[in-house]
Amino acid sequence: MCSPTHLAGAKVRSLILLLLLCLSACSSRNFPSTETESARPGDEWFLIHLRGRPAGYSSQRKVVGENGNIETISFTRMSMKRGKEKITVEMRLELRESAAGNILSFRKEEKTARQGVTTVGKVIEPDRLMLEVTSGDSPARRQEAPFNPAARGFQYVSEKISATLKEEGDRLELMVFMPDLSRCVKQVSTLSTLENGLRQIENRLEVAPGNSLVSTDWVDDKGKTVRSSMPYLGLETVLSSREEILAADFSSPPEIFISSAIPLGRFLGWKRQEIVYQLRIRDKNQPIELRESGAAGHELTAAGEKGAWRLKVRAVDNPNARPLPLDPNPLPKRYLASTAYLQADDGRLNELTKKIIGKEKNSLKAAQQLEKWVYNYIRKKNLGTAFATAKEVLETRQGDCTEHAVLLAAMCRAGGIPSRVVAGLVYHKKNFVGHMWTEVYTGKWVPLDATIGKGRVEADHIALSVSALDNSAVSEMFVGLIPFLGNMDIEVLETR
Repeated sequence: MCSPTHLAGAKVRSLILLLLLCLSACSSRNFPSTETESARPGDEWFLIHLRGRPAGYSSQRKVVGENGNIETISFTRMSMKRGKEKITVEMRLELRESAAGNILSFRKEEKTARQGVTTVGKVIEPDRLMLEVTSGDSPARRQEAPFNPAARGFQYVSEKISATLKEEGDRLELMVFMPDLSRCVKQVSTLSTLENGLRQIENRLEVAPGNSLVSTDWVDDKGKTVRSSMPYLGLETVLSSREEILAADFSSPPEIFISSAIPLGRFLGWKRQEIVYQLRIRDKNQPIELRESGAAGHELTAAGEKGAWRLKVRAVDNPNARPLPLDPNPLPKRYLASTAYLQADDGRLNELTKKIIGKEKNSLKAAQQLEKWVYNYIRKKNLGTAFATAKEVLETRQGDCTEHAVLLAAMCRAGGIPSRVVAGLVYHKKNFVGHMWTEVYTGKWVPLDATIGKGRVEADHIALSVSALDNSAVSEMFVGLIPFLGNMDIEVLETR
């Protein structure tokens, strides 16, 4: 049985999901304004705006089973530009919860490249999830993940907010499950104002210690969300209809890559062995705390004022790199594991890796040989390729920094060299722009950047997040970076 969704809480998740897709993904196919999901009575349709321009749509459906279990189905499609490249991203989420809001299972389908990634999750113990992740035609990979039994689903959270937040200042704190991240987070919702028959509800999702994603919902007297917004890239959704969405003009989507660059205002200089930066948050009222990323050569300290930090970055080398094979390997197995994004067990990838490394026994030199090979192998270097898996990059030979990073990471693992990927910023033409690169373990972590292919990484790279890119959501790597979008200034204090 289908019925109206009235999902204030779900809109928060939808907005976050869209923003993550903007950060990490892009697909080369065009966005057809005449194609939408099939409609059913009771569906809700939302028009998405990014920086004040139409950028796509989302739809939501609630299905109540005979046993009282509730399934929420949402579909999102967005169009945008990265530079001159027009791109499209899609995601479909299905979440099943009991009548009491207990999470039963979920399914997530991401279309951010030619080969989609599907994640299926099920609660197997009160505090454990079983995830099964499939990318393209690669075999499904299973992984257990922690789960908070206090977490509740979309419908329960929405109804709880509607029933509890009646007067200005009313506050509700809940543990919610986010299928787009495959994990549980704390949500704090507060009714800030009542105006023109709408409740303005401020939401905070605590995605990391000290860091929350903020959003605002405008909810009518029936509990239906008519508008939602987030302060990141001007992201907003407005209640609409399928007919209005079909008639909307998505031919000129907003540009989100170059326009999100952080201006330095001057040439960085040629001395890049060690650089000391001052990082400042523009909006100090947002609940943001910059945390140590753990990346090689990075040292973060507080700058003595709210919303400011001092970051020392130094180039890292390792003249005493350990020989291959690394035995014993002191690191957790996840840095050598084959995953849905890093298919280190792929037959062709393994054969190429062995051929490229050859008889080289120095682990760093072997990794540098792989870096040089990836740099030369990816022929079509552009911003119109998705956050593709390593196997897909091997097939298509195209991509931007993310594709260079994942292919190098996978090949290093295939060669017995532990690896991880780093998301952050890199200096480019008097600006800092979003970037991704790789770190390899050769007795200590050493960064390599196959997009540049120099065999070393200078201090013009600022790491914000590090990940093993395991089988949990790839968006987990980027979620902590969202509050800094359009909200950071960078100053160079020293260069050596």
